[in-house]
Amino acid sequence: MPASRPLPTLRLSLRLAPSDLFSTMEWVLANARRTGLAPQQLGFDAAPQAVLHATLTADDAGLLWLFLRRLDNGFDVELLVADVEDPDDDTVAEPAPRAAMRRDRAAELMLTA
Repeated sequence: MPASRPLPTLRLSLRLAPSDLFSTMEWVLANARRTGLAPQQLGFDAAPQAVLHATLTADDAGLLWLFLRRLDNGFDVELLVADVEDPDDDTVAEPAPRAAMRRDRAAELMLTA
């Protein structure tokens, strides 16, 4: 029996919108399923803010990046951590999705004001 190769993996932490927590969680998980991702581990911190922690895998690392970009187009979720590990690629990771860059830029502007 051949040894199985490690799959591309996404470790993710998202702050969820408290106004409609269950719909936001459902949207995130349904999007992961539709993108072709497999959940390996899920966790949830409820206090002081709702944060979803997930480890997701896919056959192709491109699907992980597609999922991150889809998060930018949906319910109010704030990307806290997104770490993509691709065992087939030794290059530097792609830049963070737009939502993460906007948030970093906004924080930078607040510090300089």
